[in-house]
Amino acid sequence: MIDRNNNGNNMLPFIGVDSDANGNVKLNEDQYEVYVNGVFVGSKTLKTQGEDLSDIDDFLRIQGFSDFTSFVDGDHYMIHVDHQDNDISNALSVYFNNR
Repeated sequence: MIDRNNNGNNMLPFIGVDSDANGNVKLNEDQYEVYVNGVFVGSKTLKTQGEDLSDIDDFLRIQGFSDFTSFVDGDHYMIHVDHQDNDISNALSVYFNNR
């Protein structure tokens, strides 16, 4: 058997992954396109285990918006409002540009 620069070490290199206490493993960043009433307003990338799409809802509530619904559709995060859609879209544009 030929030793090709591994100095006799037949072990494979360790590849690090993030995992949480529930055994969930995050291999890549998750990215979602965010829409308000069907209009694209920006992208949200979940870079760490602690980030969640509900962070967007929390941000909107902190900004004083409460009359909206949201749901995930594949890689789209859909926010529906009956009014104030321009105000919410503007607030989210600021949110995405500051992240």
